[in-house]
Amino acid sequence: MRILVCPHDMQLGGSSINAVDLARAVRDLGHEVWVMGRQGPLRQRVAAAGLPLLALPERAHVRPSPAVSRTIAAAVRRHRIDVVHTYEYWPLVEAFLGAFVPRGTPVLGTIMSMGSLPPYFPRTGVPLTLGYGDLYEETGEVRGLEGARVHLLEPPVDTTIDHPIVDGADAEVDVDAFAAEHGLLKPAPTVVLVSRLARHLKQEHLERTVDAVARLSPELPGVRLVLVGGGSIENELQARAAAANAELGRRAIVLTGEMADPRPAYALADVVVGMGGSALRGMAFGKPTVVVGEQGFSKPVTPETIGAFDGLGFYGLGSGRVPVERDPLVGQLAALLGDEAERERVGAWSLDLVRERFALDSQALRLVDWYEQARAELPPARGRVGEAVRVGGRLVGFKAGQRGRALRRRTRGGRGASAR
Repeated sequence: MRILVCPHDMQLGGSSINAVDLARAVRDLGHEVWVMGRQGPLRQRVAAAGLPLLALPERAHVRPSPAVSRTIAAAVRRHRIDVVHTYEYWPLVEAFLGAFVPRGTPVLGTIMSMGSLPPYFPRTGVPLTLGYGDLYEETGEVRGLEGARVHLLEPPVDTTIDHPIVDGADAEVDVDAFAAEHGLLKPAPTVVLVSRLARHLKQEHLERTVDAVARLSPELPGVRLVLVGGGSIENELQARAAAANAELGRRAIVLTGEMADPRPAYALADVVVGMGGSALRGMAFGKPTVVVGEQGFSKPVTPETIGAFDGLGFYGLGSGRVPVERDPLVGQLAALLGDEAERERVGAWSLDLVRERFALDSQALRLVDWYEQARAELPPARGRVGEAVRVGGRLVGFKAGQRGRALRRRTRGGRGASAR
């Protein structure tokens, strides 16, 4: 097959990394695969995988973008694409309008992000893969009577790349060089968090982890957090880290910036904090991992707790964020950092779980089966046009609702300013 893969963006986020890794694995099964994207650090991963990269327009003033839909349509024609595989919401709609409706090219959509499906989403003709159980069940209920397939595809991990590093055995992963570059050569209890430094979904778990490690310092002398990533709130987190370090009188919170290959950081960790694919990659290194979600949620991933992650995946929602002195994350990190035997037990189990349930190769085989199904079950032209009309109507309603809410917020803000 000839497959076009459209990641959500070209930043180093979990969904986009999954897109490139699965594209490479599908290519290695004997298929031709192209990746389409804008500028961004993920291009290095695409190049390293030896995948051809097609350019998208750098700016999309509206979403869905007509320019993006036209670019996808042109690539489908030029490369005689059999299936377009998109990641997250807007790329799916753009491929639906550019490839599926006018040409009948099958489109498969993958959703790894949290939250319910938006109302403008295609209900028929476009099969979906969902990254966690609750969304899988919800989507099946929404689409169940309308004939579109829904599959569960949990985040994949390439265990040939992400795996324990024993005594420098992997020449590509120079842990000592990474530690020297960032002043981390002195042994110390180390928490590692690899994430996009973004406001949406990420801000709370980033801030809570910084605060929790700082809070642990009197109990665990020398404890440190290594935070890997870049993004829109990087300056805010640098300021938070600087304040914590000044109060402690030492460099306990270390921000490394973005890394195209964060494996040395995972390898250095005693405990990993994360969500989604980042949590799974930590587990693939044989590290005990604590999932920190939103609204105060945090929970170690252990044989005793794994069932709690079936619904939302490696994420969670609590009952509300609390001050650091009452944050359960502090105690969870302290328990793991203070007990080497427990770290070894949970780390070994974590590695086995990833190899058995989340291995990239087995996920790629399932994906190829779903590509074949999408090609075999393509609706007739009349059905495609009818669904395009319905999507257009729902999209207009969604955009109108967005504008109305924005106008009401501005109106309330104006009244507040007048009152002052």
